[in-house]
Amino acid sequence: MSRVTGPLIFIDTETTGLHKARRPWEIALIKRSDTGQTRLLLCVDVRDWIGGRRSEGLRISGFHRRHPQARDRPLLIPRVYRAGDAAGLVHQWTAGATIVGVVTRFDTECLADMFARHGMKPAWKDDLVDVVPLAIAAVSAAGREPASDVASLSRQCGVKPRPPLSVTPLLGRPLAMRWYDRLVQM
Repeated sequence: MSRVTGPLIFIDTETTGLHKARRPWEIALIKRSDTGQTRLLLCVDVRDWIGGRRSEGLRISGFHRRHPQARDRPLLIPRVYRAGDAAGLVHQWTAGATIVGVVTRFDTECLADMFARHGMKPAWKDDLVDVVPLAIAAVSAAGREPASDVASLSRQCGVKPRPPLSVTPLLGRPLAMRWYDRLVQM
């Protein structure tokens, strides 16, 4: 695998579910460029999205344990932004960058929908980097049968997967970043 030029944005979102109309409630971005690496972790104000706060998607993503507006006490306090402000900030951070993630389209489709609700279009580079198909190709090239689940596939590449329901995607090095870095070395 060849390295991508220009800024990279490693992305992870937590959403209200897996359905098409899902909304992001937590957005984690790590921007890597020639000048270094910066991180952004934000939560979207719960008043700005429609849907039951008791959905299965919210349970799985740890919403009630992690979102500042749902917790009784602070954990790691990300800033809470109104949806329009969050969209503007994420748009600014991702403009001109290559997005890297695990099942990248899940995150970028959700963010593109958020942008559209606030009159913006994605300005990231069109070529998204999804580490899953890259890993499948790398494992296959090594003469092994790729695992069918993401956690096992990441282990086949020598990358320990993120524990389920981890505290936040930005603690430690996120899976997408660790996996990408490992794949560019292979």
